[in-house]
Amino acid sequence: MLLISGNSNSANREEMEAIYNKIPVPIYESTRDEKIKYVLYNSYAKQFNKFFNEHVKSWSSCLENAPRGDLAFIEARKCEYRDLKRLLRKYELNVNKSMTGIPHEAYLSEMPQIKKYSIDILIDRRDRWEDYTNYKMYNRLIVLRDMSEAWERYAMKKNDEYLLAAKKKKKERENSGPKIDDNEIIAAASGTGFFVSRQGHIVTNHHVIDGCSIVKAVTNGIEYESKILAVDKVNDLAILKSNVKPTKVYSVSDEDGQLLEEVIVAGYPLGKKISAAIKATSGTVTALAGLGDNYAEFQTDAALNSGNSGGPIINEFGNVVGVAVSKIQQEGVESFNFGIKSSVLKIFANANGINFLPPNRTEMKKKDLGKLITEGTIYLDCWMTGKQIKKIIASNQQSQKAFYSEFVK
Repeated sequence: MLLISGNSNSANREEMEAIYNKIPVPIYESTRDEKIKYVLYNSYAKQFNKFFNEHVKSWSSCLENAPRGDLAFIEARKCEYRDLKRLLRKYELNVNKSMTGIPHEAYLSEMPQIKKYSIDILIDRRDRWEDYTNYKMYNRLIVLRDMSEAWERYAMKKNDEYLLAAKKKKKERENSGPKIDDNEIIAAASGTGFFVSRQGHIVTNHHVIDGCSIVKAVTNGIEYESKILAVDKVNDLAILKSNVKPTKVYSVSDEDGQLLEEVIVAGYPLGKKISAAIKATSGTVTALAGLGDNYAEFQTDAALNSGNSGGPIINEFGNVVGVAVSKIQQEGVESFNFGIKSSVLKIFANANGINFLPPNRTEMKKKDLGKLITEGTIYLDCWMTGKQIKKIIASNQQSQKAFYSEFVK
C-alpha cells in the first residue's frame, strides 16, 4: 500500500494494512429496508469517508513542503495536524468532540518522541529514519481508526434518534386521527356533481369519489346511493348513476370556454357543514391552459374552494364549458382556479356511451340560470371506512379530497 512504508517488516506492514482497511466507516446498502433503516447513518458514513480519502491524498505533502533541517519532522507534524483540523471543519465532522479530541491528544503525546527522532537524525543516526517513518505511520493509522470508530458510534446514535423521532411523529399523527373503528363506514368528505341526463347521470371529479366505499347524492335532505359507471384518472373525471330524477339537467357546450368569456361556477364549497345551500360565483376565463401548460384544462378567476370539485362551470347560455377541478393552494396566490374543458368531458362521456343534451343557443335570464344551478347541481357525500380515512391522514398525503373538519386539524 502506498501509504505504508515499503521498508516496514512484513509483520508491521500486514498489521498496518489491517488497521487501514478498518478505517472507512461501513455503509449499509444490501437491501431496500436497510437503506431506509440506515438512511441518516449512511449519510454520516459517506461524510467521514470523503474526509478520509482527501486526508489520505494530502499525507505526503506536509513532509515534502516542510523546511529542511532539524525542524523538518516537527514542522511536518504541525502541518499534518493543521490540515486534519481543516478537513474536519470542511466536512463538518468537528460537531463530535471525539473527532477533535482524539487527534489532539495524539498530537500532544507524539510531539516529544518526534523531537527525539529529529535530534537522533540530526546527529547522523540515519538508522532512526525507518523507525520514525513506521512510528509516524502506525500512530496516524491508529488515530484515524479511533476517529472512524468514534464517528460510527456518533452516526448510529444520530440515526437512532432520527428513527425514534420519526416513529414518535408517526404515532402522534395516528393518535391525532379520527377515533373510529377501521371497519366503520361514515361520511368523510364531500364534493359537487351535476346532472347530465334525465335518468340521473352525474358528472364529477375522479378525486371526489376516489377511495369511497359508498357515494351518496344528496338532494332535498334525501340521500341516494350512486353507482360509479366510469372514471378518467388522468383528466380527473367520473360519471355516476343515481336514482334521482332531476327536474333540471345541464347541457354541454360544443365549444370550450374562450379567453375573457364570463362564466359561473356552481357547487358546495366547504361542504354542507358550512351551509347546505348551493353557492355560485362568477368570473372570467383567464387562460386557455391549466397548470404546467395542461391544455385539457383552462384557468378562471371565479372563486373555487374545497368542496367545489366536480361542479359545473357554465356560460350565459347555461351550457357547461368546464368541470371545476382544482386551485393553487399557496399563501399569497389568488384567483388561480382551474376547470376541465368541455371537449375533454365530451370525449370521455362518448367513449362510455353517455350522450349529452344539445347545447342551448339562447342566452338565459339570471332567474333561469339560478333555477338550473339550484336543481341541476348535486351534493355528493363520500362514505369511507375508518381504515381508509386513517391511512390517508396518517400518511400525510396531499389528497384533494374535501374531508370534513372533524377528520383534519
